[in-house]
Amino acid sequence: MDLAHIRAVCWDWNGTLLDDAEICRQVMNAVLIDHGHEPLVDLEAYRSVFRFPIRDFYRSVGIDDDRFIAAATTYLDRLASRVGEARLHVGARDTIAALNELGVRQILASATVSNALERQMAPHDLTLLFETVLAIDDPYRASKHEVIRGWLTASDLDPQDVLLVGDTNHDREIADDLGASFIHFRAGHQVHLDDAESISALDELPVLFGLPREKRRMSA
Repeated sequence: MDLAHIRAVCWDWNGTLLDDAEICRQVMNAVLIDHGHEPLVDLEAYRSVFRFPIRDFYRSVGIDDDRFIAAATTYLDRLASRVGEARLHVGARDTIAALNELGVRQILASATVSNALERQMAPHDLTLLFETVLAIDDPYRASKHEVIRGWLTASDLDPQDVLLVGDTNHDREIADDLGASFIHFRAGHQVHLDDAESISALDELPVLFGLPREKRRMSA
């Protein structure tokens, strides 16, 4: 996949830059046990069922619509108590820096409400590396489609010059709807996206932009 024409990258946060899938699995397992369901035995099991809309994920693990709000509220409260535990994926910081050096505009868009997103990002000192950071306002809907559409409409960018990098079907659907390119990061929350262009490590991305492989680094 040749990305030489790409002028802007829209990054997903949870699971793509932030390595939080295992923490989310543990928190979800606590909720499942509360509701009398079997926990997800490992990260592979979690990744195999995770998807958007988030209600579909909850249904897939046995929590139906009449219990969704209560379960999701408990999940979000418990996840908030573990802010700071998750680290960035290996190569995240250097990949962002490398694309900045290439003159690629970068934004971050998260299906997380703004105050929670600020707390999640605070330990990692990344905010100033992005042109803008986009969050949602409804934690139970968890869709960042409209905030990305709004940013793109206000920009001077052709959708064909934008790349979304994310780890879920939601990211891919947004890219397809907007007419942007998409790369699936396989080490995040959702592992199976058929036919999607994908990478298994973030430091593969600068190479697709033409940065020589020997210039890549491996810190977070």
